Amino acid sequence: MTRLSEIKRHYTRETIIEAAEELFSRHGYHNTQVIDIVRSVGMSAGTFYNYFRDKRDLFHQITRESFEDLRMRVKRLREPLNIWDSGDRRTKLIETFTEYFDYIDSHRQQFLILLRGSFGVDEELDGDVWNYHSGMALDLAEDLKTWLEIGIIEGLKPLATAFAVVGMAMHLGHSYVMERKITRRDAVDTLTSMCMAVFDMHMTRAGIEAAESLNGKEDDGNGSRE
Repeated sequence: MTRLSEIKRHYTRETIIEAAEELFSRHGYHNTQVIDIVRSVGMSAGTFYNYFRDKRDLFHQITRESFEDLRMRVKRLREPLNIWDSGDRRTKLIETFTEYFDYIDSHRQQFLILLRGSFGVDEELDGDVWNYHSGMALDLAEDLKTWLEIGIIEGLKPLATAFAVVGMAMHLGHSYVMERKITRRDAVDTLTSMCMAVFDMHMTRAGIEAAESLNGKEDDGNGSRE
């Protein structure tokens, strides 16, 4: 295959995906047919089947590629993280939630697919889509487990906390896209403040002392910190 043929093939595939995302998010999976997709881009059904086995295969590739990419980008933002430094924790949280809303702004159709168009396709694909979504929560839960093990926090349920954070982000994202009742800045600031508050609430005394020591803070003898 020549370089020109590769570029053309990539362009055609992306054109199909873009049209499908729009139709899936607007009408839902079941109410969108292959004929609707090919008509919207002005190509034959035969061309469609050169790239995808069927509608389900197309839907699966859209969800897999978009959500795995988001998950990896969010995960990389937390590496490295100086967990002892509250300033670095806040910065990483802001970067993470900003990336999430950047994704929403750039992939609104895909985000709506996740919220309202992905379930009810079939049991296997529903499970796959949920796994992509829950992957981000599982990544966060692993970080929380690590912080529990090193003794900086205590009394926190990693999995429940992680799913709560992801759930809040999804609901705020939906309000941002569909209702326009909040700005993305309000959403990022609120999510960041809530996560910081939860972390601080569960910090151990040893964790607080270690963080203060690493940040060069010492007791002045009167119970205050300088």
